[in-house]
Amino acid sequence: MRYRGPAELTVVRHGQSAFNAALAAAARDGGRLDAAGLPARNADVDLTALGERQARAVGTGWLAGLPGGRRPGVVFSSTYLRARRTAALALEAAGMDLPVHPDERLRDLDGGPFTFMTPAMVDEYDPGEAPRRLADRTYHRPERGESPADVLLRLRSFLRDLCAEYAGERVLLFAHEPVVVLLRSVLEGLEESEARRVGGREPAAAASVSRWTADSWGDLRPDGYGLVGHLAGVPSQE
Repeated sequence: MRYRGPAELTVVRHGQSAFNAALAAAARDGGRLDAAGLPARNADVDLTALGERQARAVGTGWLAGLPGGRRPGVVFSSTYLRARRTAALALEAAGMDLPVHPDERLRDLDGGPFTFMTPAMVDEYDPGEAPRRLADRTYHRPERGESPADVLLRLRSFLRDLCAEYAGERVLLFAHEPVVVLLRSVLEGLEESEARRVGGREPAAAASVSRWTADSWGDLRPDGYGLVGHLAGVPSQE
C-alpha cells in the first residue's frame, strides 16, 4: 500500500530511559536486571539524565538547524512518558511552540509479563517462551502482550488517518524503537525477513531521527534512517 499525504514524516526515538539503563547494567552484571527503580507500568518509565541530554540535543542539534521550509508543523507522540518527555524537551530546546498530540497507537510493543526481563530472566520464568518467539517472530503474541503484527496493525491505522488529515504537512513523531523499525517496514513495504534483519542489525539508537519524504508522486520515500549526527558529543550510555 502507498502512503500519500504528508510532505514529510519524521520519527524520533525517545532518549535513554531508565529501563534502557537497567538493561545495559544487566548486560554488564551477568544478565540479571534490577527492576527496583522502575515503575510498575512500562508506560511510566521516564528518561535518565542522559536521556534528557539526548532529547535536548534533538532540539538544538537537529530541529533548530532545519530550514524554515523543512520544520515540522504537526507533532504526535506515543502516550508513554519517555516519549512525551523527549518531545517536550526537544521542542523546548529548539524554541518551537507546537502542541504535542498523544496517540496510543504509537506506544511501545507490549511484552506482557516479559517487559522488564532480560533473555536470561525470560528463560527462567518460562523456558518455552524464547523458542516460541524464534518459531514465529512476527505473529507470536506472549501472554497478555502483543506481537509485532499487532503493532503493525495499529501503525497502519495511524498512517491512514495521518495521510487523510495532514496532506502537505511536515509531521514529526516521538516514539519507540519497535515503532521506528515497524514504520520503516510499513512505509517501505519490507518483507518479513527484511524487517527482522533491520530490527536485529540496524536498531534505531536512542534519540535517533528517521525520515520519509514525499516524492514527485506524493509517495513517502526513505530519506535517512537512524540518524544520530545531532548527538555528537553526547554519550550513548552513562
